[in-house]
Amino acid sequence: MPVPSYGAMPISKLFLLVRVMQTVAMIIAIGITSSFIGNIVSMGIEPPKEFVGTISVVCIATLYIMVSIAFYWSEANLGLLVMSGVDSLLLIAFIVVAVTVGKPISYLNCYVIGKSSTEIDAAYSYAFTNSVKNNLNTMGDKLSLGHWAGVTRSNCFQAKTVWGLSIALCILFTTSCVLLPTLWYKNNKKSAPKSVEEA
Repeated sequence: MPVPSYGAMPISKLFLLVRVMQTVAMIIAIGITSSFIGNIVSMGIEPPKEFVGTISVVCIATLYIMVSIAFYWSEANLGLLVMSGVDSLLLIAFIVVAVTVGKPISYLNCYVIGKSSTEIDAAYSYAFTNSVKNNLNTMGDKLSLGHWAGVTRSNCFQAKTVWGLSIALCILFTTSCVLLPTLWYKNNKKSAPKSVEEA
């Protein structure tokens, strides 16, 4: 089945590539986030709200992407504008996710976690003791993502990967928000009659 051109084949193919990249990024984000949440839940603790929100947004966006590809392939002309609007809303959602996830972990240095040196161990012990003191009798979901991400190097890299993927998805959804109205305009320009006699 050929790729629909919408009057601008290169833009149409670029949009399809962006959709594929969005799908791959979201599937990876779902896998990493669910693994992170699964590890926390297996300890009998509620997961941090940042990752619960992230997995909710990513799952909804993945479902939408799967449906939107069918509308794109069926050459739904007005559907392009509707998809542009939904993509704009998802762009806002992923900006919120990137800021929410990035705020607590942006200063974490994953390469330092787990290293054995007296200075690092002392600093980590002090930070952990302060964290425990400040969060005594606090439910697990009230602890920030930074507490969970800073425990092991693996957790840190997972959290930073989800943050990076959410930034990448912001860029990809910005691109699709620009491409969809362009495709709609090109398709309408192509299908408009050239003169009064042709109409």
